[in-house]
Amino acid sequence: MKLSQENCRAELEKEGLIPRKYHGQVFTTDRKVIDKLIETIKSIYKPGTKIVEIGGGLGYITEQLVKHFDDVDVVELDEDLYNVLNKKFIHKKGVRLIHGDIMDYKPLKSDYLFVGNIPFHISGRLYRRFMSDERHKPYGMVFITDKQYARTLMGQPPRCYRVSLQAQIYGNIEIVADVPPEAVYPPPKVTGCIMKITHRPMTLPKNFWVVVNYHFENFPTKEVESPKTLSLEDWIKTANLRV
Repeated sequence: MKLSQENCRAELEKEGLIPRKYHGQVFTTDRKVIDKLIETIKSIYKPGTKIVEIGGGLGYITEQLVKHFDDVDVVELDEDLYNVLNKKFIHKKGVRLIHGDIMDYKPLKSDYLFVGNIPFHISGRLYRRFMSDERHKPYGMVFITDKQYARTLMGQPPRCYRVSLQAQIYGNIEIVADVPPEAVYPPPKVTGCIMKITHRPMTLPKNFWVVVNYHFENFPTKEVESPKTLSLEDWIKTANLRV
């Protein structure tokens, strides 16, 4: 099937489905965008490791993942969409469908990579949940997401937030390409992007988050008038002064 917003709408109607706004359901309908996503995944992919797709939807991205990678987990919360995916991929090798919430996904002991077109409204919880996982973080993330939120993760003073620090501690962040509203169905009101984050292990002062949280929750303090004006390097220096 040729991908387009019109064909996506027709497939949803055929299945008797309506995109659920409260799940943030959107579907990437531009082959060039999906091809760029696959290319970006390949740029950091470690052969033999698992790909974990967040929200398989109608399987437009899943189809390409299965073509290019040997071990793919697809986590889909919506039961109706899970059933659509099951019909399409039940006989495909190398793909495991999981009906459930990505927040309940148990991190793997082996290396794995997170990918997908993620609902904008779960972005913050998703990053906090897996970037800070003490047991085993993904070695990278490649998402279609809200471009403004990607910029927030990359934020520098005077707009460096706690989530910015968390993302930058986790790894290197790059906006690879824009994803215009016409490449997605239903078209969102914001511009999206393909974002790549590559994990980079970093050693922090043991009191780092105690210091950061204290100043964000009590500003202005004697040492920090405005927390958002401090970069990651500034916070490391501030934490070291309190050791």
